[in-house]
Amino acid sequence: MSTREAMVASAAALFRERGVAATSLRDVVDHAKAPRGSIYHHFPGGKAELADAATAMAGDFIGRLLADLMEKGDPAHAITRFVDYWKQSLTRHDFTDGCPVAAAAISPAETSEARARAGRAFGRWQEQITQALTARGIAPDLAADRAGLTVAAIEGALILSRAQSSTEPLDRVARQLTSILAT
Repeated sequence: MSTREAMVASAAALFRERGVAATSLRDVVDHAKAPRGSIYHHFPGGKAELADAATAMAGDFIGRLLADLMEKGDPAHAITRFVDYWKQSLTRHDFTDGCPVAAAAISPAETSEARARAGRAFGRWQEQITQALTARGIAPDLAADRAGLTVAAIEGALILSRAQSSTEPLDRVARQLTSILAT
């Protein structure tokens, strides 16, 4: 992994835990074990450029995960497995973990490009789910509504699970989404 890639991965990991606003460039350099001067060498635009790159990487990772899960089974089962991924992540990190794309979505004005990229990532995930549902015979408008509900419910359940130090909100969402997506 190059120094740049390590810093992007570290930024995404720290955003998952702390959020964008609470993560400094020094935190990222320390976490990545990168040379001090490397941040502005690789990210001349500073935190805004780094946040955008980390959000792009995280959005692509989650998009690939969703695509892989959707290819391997029906959408309801895929979403159950997707929720399981988040439950494992939360419990492995003692409920300090979250979605780095969601962190970018609520980032401050100084990282507005990352916020816009987060919006595009959410839209891409919704489109992936919409396509999987339409491939199973669900009308496009209904599929899009269900896909939007799915992304919003999982992101909201992640926040609740973290705040409550419990996977129960994710479990509830998974049960309801499984029912909705299976029909």
